[in-house]
Amino acid sequence: MDAKIKKSAVIYIFIFLLLSIGIWFLFDLKKIQNKQVYLNQKIIKAAAEFKATLNGYKMVIDFVENKYFIDPDILKIIYLCMKSPPEKRANCKKTLFKKLKPLYTEMKKYQINYVQLRFPDGTVFFRFHRQQIKESPLKSKKNFIFGENKRITGGFRFPFELYYKNIFLGTGEIIVSYDAIKEELRRIFKGEYRFLVYKDFMLNRVLKEERKSYIQSDISPDFYYVSSGKRNFQIDPEILAEINRKLKEKIKDKVGRFRNFAVDVNVNGDYYVVSFIVIRSMKGEKIGYLVYYEKDNTISLFDETFLIMYASVEFALVAMLGLIITTIKRGEKFRILSEIDTLTGIYNKGKFNRVLDEELKKVRRYKRPLGLILFDIDHFKKINDTYGHQVGDYVLKTVAKIVKDNIRDTDIFARWGGEEFVILAPETDINGLKILAEKLRKAIEDYNFEKVGKVTASFGITEAIPEDTVDSVVRRADEALYAAKERGRNRVEIILPEI
Repeated sequence: MDAKIKKSAVIYIFIFLLLSIGIWFLFDLKKIQNKQVYLNQKIIKAAAEFKATLNGYKMVIDFVENKYFIDPDILKIIYLCMKSPPEKRANCKKTLFKKLKPLYTEMKKYQINYVQLRFPDGTVFFRFHRQQIKESPLKSKKNFIFGENKRITGGFRFPFELYYKNIFLGTGEIIVSYDAIKEELRRIFKGEYRFLVYKDFMLNRVLKEERKSYIQSDISPDFYYVSSGKRNFQIDPEILAEINRKLKEKIKDKVGRFRNFAVDVNVNGDYYVVSFIVIRSMKGEKIGYLVYYEKDNTISLFDETFLIMYASVEFALVAMLGLIITTIKRGEKFRILSEIDTLTGIYNKGKFNRVLDEELKKVRRYKRPLGLILFDIDHFKKINDTYGHQVGDYVLKTVAKIVKDNIRDTDIFARWGGEEFVILAPETDINGLKILAEKLRKAIEDYNFEKVGKVTASFGITEAIPEDTVDSVVRRADEALYAAKERGRNRVEIILPEI
């Protein structure tokens, strides 16, 4: 008897250890997933704050442009300058200088540090630069900055066109420095910011004399930041240096991809979230990142919650191990019976409706894209009538396998009923959904079914919106499927929500 008790005890201890390890990894994975959701929210927040700040500057610049560069008197002076030979432009440039002198005061007020005007041939004939007002000497190649291919990248560029009585006079350009953007972000959102510029872009597009203002980043040797004399830090420089030291290893595989991302770092018991927001040039090139440092000890709650949950489960396991094993076995069997279509081995309609309801909640909360595909096999009744139900079942199972082999693991695939199937595609907008549906339609059409030969399917697709319910989004997909049937079958039709 003792031997049996010991043997049973060993078995139970072994099972307990396996469950403990499994639950640890499961909870740890869930913790990582939840933390990533939170970090994704931080990315969205940082990007929105950055965009809002740039839009604020755009409003200021639009005001400046409307005030000065739509003024007929100023435009007339520019027109006379353009028509004058280069050697005779001095007087009209002096007149223009007097007219635009008040602009410089407003530029300093909003920390905008560069304004230039140039003729259609690329000649820079007037500019405000940094802390002084300059005119660009036409004979000085050194000062002819924007007549060359290389350009200063120390800020964000806002171009505009100049017209006088429908005559194109050239273009103007206003640059807001990185420092100005950073200070505005600090003032409003109370974080610490740094702009990182990609090394290749800096070497190829920044003038040689301007490169001395760039310092290699301690985060990654492939990125540089603009040196600033200001010392208005929201985070202590020593802590910032330690954050960057820890960041170096964490981001080495991410920073070169030029996608928005965020990571968390623990320094001296405090957590910091560091968000990397991609910045682009005027041509849309990805040239670097805005890095946003924010102290956020909410991150610690994920670890604390993880430990509390794990300890609670461990305590329950010790007391109810045998019951849990039995419950797990019964529960898994019930889940399979209640959620899986027995013929095709994919989800059934009931399971799909529950998943769809949850995904629609995410659409409402996070405003993320969600696509829905509803399709059925063309002339399936004819297949059943001609070849029998066994062949019909074979066709259904084969179609299910073809689709499963051509969708992502994150897509939800279910049998809707009869010969109808449904696919839920998270993080997929209508364009991506159309590509997926066409891919599936072609895969089914190209497959050689035994006895039957060629089988086709018709597809109806739609994209969910926050106002959708399960019924409304399925109804649209069903209407799109009906349209595909009416228009000849073996095709993809789209019905978008009315907004």
